[in-house]
Amino acid sequence: MDIVDILTEHHRELRRLGQQAMADPSRFDVFLNHLVIHHTMEEKYFYDFLVLAKEGEHDALEAVNEHHILELILKDAEGFPKDHAHFPVKVEGLKEYLDHHLDEEEQEIFPLGRQLMDGADLERLGRLFQQAKEAYLSIDLPDPGTVRFNTDSTGGGATGAGLGIGSLK
Repeated sequence: MDIVDILTEHHRELRRLGQQAMADPSRFDVFLNHLVIHHTMEEKYFYDFLVLAKEGEHDALEAVNEHHILELILKDAEGFPKDHAHFPVKVEGLKEYLDHHLDEEEQEIFPLGRQLMDGADLERLGRLFQQAKEAYLSIDLPDPGTVRFNTDSTGGGATGAGLGIGSLK
């Protein structure tokens, strides 16, 4: 599959995960992880190339700007207590903006990318995106609550002992 097909497929997954997060706040972190990885990889494996074509530059820059807006909305929702009665409203607002963004990509930007980029390059970028996405999604980060910090008054900083990585000094 080419990059456009793979991105569109992942858009369907993001929409599904967003619906799940609205219904069950405990699913928000999975949604967040997919969304951050998607945008990071989409910029690297699609927009960094589309921006090089004069006809694609404006749309690519606009989409990347929308990614930054989504990141601000994500940060707001991420810091909001998931057990708060208004948390689903935060997720709903995020999902509404995300749906608008994904629709715009699928209806306008992806067809432009197909028109401007070589088919073999689209296929190669699709393979690379898929490999990167799978690698990043397979990383199981520790819970931030497991990280311990050195609290002595010498200013020694974090020890990282909770992660088994030794001293970070």
